[in-house]
Amino acid sequence: MEKLSVNIKKIAKDAIRDVFRTDTSKPGFIHIDLGEDSSSSELRATMVALKKELSSYTKATYNRPLSYHWLVRFDQQVNTPFHVDNAADQSFLMLGYEPTAIQSELYIGDYHKYAKESEDAPKSYLKEFTPVFENNLEHLKPYITKVETLSNNSYSIVLINNSVPKQNNETLGAFHKATMRSQDLSKERVVNSMIMNMLPEHEIALNEPDEQHFITTSEISK
Repeated sequence: MEKLSVNIKKIAKDAIRDVFRTDTSKPGFIHIDLGEDSSSSELRATMVALKKELSSYTKATYNRPLSYHWLVRFDQQVNTPFHVDNAADQSFLMLGYEPTAIQSELYIGDYHKYAKESEDAPKSYLKEFTPVFENNLEHLKPYITKVETLSNNSYSIVLINNSVPKQNNETLGAFHKATMRSQDLSKERVVNSMIMNMLPEHEIALNEPDEQHFITTSEISK
């Protein structure tokens, strides 16, 4: 793996505080700007290194390492609703953004804070949780954060707690939503996507995605 220009242990410490949250005083996500002078392969190598560092933490703390649910690269130019991605009950989404001319925005919706504080949230919201927010979006607005620091010119990582609300979960998840402000199919908006499941070792699939291929490949799914 190539030498990285960032302090992985420092980033992991910030992630443990803000993403592996146990209450709603923390945001459930972090953004890391790698700058304009990084590269696609360094971005992906940083993602893999961060996953390994965080897995050491979850193994030591919860006796459950992080395993890959998926490792993909794709050109995304479509809007999404507020949602969590389909993965294990306790999972974490890492998005690696490459410089692009396509203007977009990323939002985080704190469904736990909504359920806890909003008078409009159904009392049974967490028990009857669905992976896509289907209630009145106006009611979620006070609990939405725009990731203001994302830059089209930089290589960036956003790590989000993608967990669903289960009674035995140690950490609290959040929704995310992508909005395209422009679309140009002659150009690319490359997103490197990694989902990590926090599972007991005996539940981890034997055929995990190849992280070295993820770091070096030039393939981009459309």
